[in-house]
Amino acid sequence: MKSYKGKYKPLNPRKYKGDASQVIYRSLWERKLMVYCDNNKSVVEWGSEEIWIKYRSIDNKIHRYFPDFYMKVRQADGSTKKFIIEVKPNKPI
Repeated sequence: MKSYKGKYKPLNPRKYKGDASQVIYRSLWERKLMVYCDNNKSVVEWGSEEIWIKYRSIDNKIHRYFPDFYMKVRQADGSTKKFIIEVKPNKPI
């Protein structure tokens, strides 16, 4: 099976939240979303596993969860909206 992992070099590194020289994708779906974020003028900021969410697990310990993507998008009315995105393939049940 072919591996679809690698480094992505943003064309617009100023839009990337984090170290733009260390952007890693773990699937072609993730890479496609990186290209979309990088090239889309409405996406004003984005990151891949650059933010974390603190949560308390069933073991009663505090953990950190790193979502796949963060995006800040300029809306049609000029406001911005933030998104947290998980990239998963669509699998039939």
